[in-house]
Amino acid sequence: MKDLEKIKELDASCYEFIKSHDLASLELGRYELENGSYVLIQSYTSKLRNVAKYETHENYYDIQYIISGKEIISMIPAEKLTVKVPYNPEKDITFYENSFEGIDHVLEDGDFLIIAPGEGHMPGVCADAQSEIHKAVFKVPVRK
Repeated sequence: MKDLEKIKELDASCYEFIKSHDLASLELGRYELENGSYVLIQSYTSKLRNVAKYETHENYYDIQYIISGKEIISMIPAEKLTVKVPYNPEKDITFYENSFEGIDHVLEDGDFLIIAPGEGHMPGVCADAQSEIHKAVFKVPVRK
């Protein structure tokens, strides 16, 4: 998905950050935004599917935005998954067994995927071959 208005609907500070920064030139690390949102600028080598893990979050939406590279994010309903590492409230994450095939979304430069709390997802999977990924992961807290 490339329609940044979808990000604006979820959190205006994430949208403004994308529009006002050259994401490719930012140093790796965490940047605080408004209302408890933040962004992690990351760089890594994509993983083979057999070593990747499904995960869910309870308190944050993920906006996985590809700055450069190409990766697969596989999505699956969490109720189909088997917990491997129980929920860690400090990191807001549960890890699952990689025993089911989800629906693959191939993301390239400028593409993003919004992942709601409780949605099973496996990010960072290599699309064609393992390659370098430069990504911004925006974390938006659930508004209660």
